[in-house]
Amino acid sequence: MLEVAMAPAKLNLALELVGRRADGFHLLAAVSQTVAWSDLVAAELDPRPGTPGGIAVAVTGPFREGVPEGPDNIVARAADALHRHGVGRGVVSVAIWKRIPTKSGLGGGSSDAAAVLRLAAGEDLSTPLVDVALECGADVPFALRGGAALLGGVGDVLTPLPCLAPTVILVAVLGAVETARAYSSVKSGEMTDGSRAAAMAQALRNGELPAPELFGSALEAAALRVAPELAPRLERLRAATPHLSWAMTGSGGAFFALVPAAEAGSALAASRAALPGLPIRATVPA
Repeated sequence: MLEVAMAPAKLNLALELVGRRADGFHLLAAVSQTVAWSDLVAAELDPRPGTPGGIAVAVTGPFREGVPEGPDNIVARAADALHRHGVGRGVVSVAIWKRIPTKSGLGGGSSDAAAVLRLAAGEDLSTPLVDVALECGADVPFALRGGAALLGGVGDVLTPLPCLAPTVILVAVLGAVETARAYSSVKSGEMTDGSRAAAMAQALRNGELPAPELFGSALEAAALRVAPELAPRLERLRAATPHLSWAMTGSGGAFFALVPAAEAGSALAASRAALPGLPIRATVPA
């Protein structure tokens, strides 16, 4: 049986680094929101649970380059985790149409894994499935639920929030950033207390559009250090759209800006003219 699901990207509207665990993983305070920019995931399912690991993974689409098709793909690890936990139907094979750029901080891989988990479990988001999601990666539990949430821990502690008010969001992927390199380049002075993420969460609870200074990622400085090509591109983007406030999501290299619907077309055109050939699109909260 073949079933298909969308795997939406996410934006970290606000991301702070508030500490570091003994194992080296950073502790976060973040507000994340899924958006209507998705990969497409198709899974061939077996009604019998417990299909062994080692599934076939086919990857196509405009951003397929560099995405593994074997056991190193996160969806293969998700299928194996389902098997070991005896949760849901068995996964025989998975095909992914990659429309979300990789190494962009948009969470495409985690969302692909979450889509496989949802398909196998038939939308059952019970505790066993959430445990399986966490085993696949710290971002997968949020991707499993989607919407908006305040995140803690290493990104695995979720408090649901109202979604960002309907608005147009421009997203520009200025380059690829290795997540591990960005985190390893963080300096102690770039740690904060989580108050910005808390204020962002409160604004969403109040149904308010968060203040511009609340947006952005504490990893921006580290990302610019490990991927210096981002800085001149960001400068050109800001010069082309001086009325917009651009902020980085996650570990980079995607940046986003909220824009009134009436201005979205002209802002999108100006952004693309400033950075031809780079993935830049308009989307909305989802």
